[in-house]
Amino acid sequence: MSQLVIRALRVLLILIALGALGAQTVIVFVVATHPESDLADRAVAYAALGVAAIACVEVALVALWVLLSMVRRDAIFDERAFRWVDVITVAGLVAAVVVAGLCAHVGEIDDAPGLVLIGGGVAIGGAAFALLMVVMRGLLRSATVFRRELDEVV
Repeated sequence: MSQLVIRALRVLLILIALGALGAQTVIVFVVATHPESDLADRAVAYAALGVAAIACVEVALVALWVLLSMVRRDAIFDERAFRWVDVITVAGLVAAVVVAGLCAHVGEIDDAPGLVLIGGGVAIGGAAFALLMVVMRGLLRSATVFRRELDEVV
């Protein structure tokens, strides 16, 4: 893979991570400075769930960074890569479940059917992402087996 592509992707991962960190900061700041909202009694729990969902994205970004490092070293066809793909899969699924549950709960309490639909969409998107990662893991497994066989032949 081109070094330019890897560098560009790393810059984008850093930007996404900074945005995620900024979002977590804003969530905590808003909850700390606006205690008079309608859902003030649940605001801390909602904020904690929001921060946790964003933390799942940050964990997936770290795993992507490690996988990029493996690609750069031409070591992606290694058993260690599967662990990082699994981390991305689980982090994406957990984030989707947390966001969907939060949207469904707040949507029911606030009588906001649109928010419930958004939560359902996030759940479907998260499930699709997790299944896509399972497929990608299978492709990586096949490529790893083919690489080993090719190394034995050569």
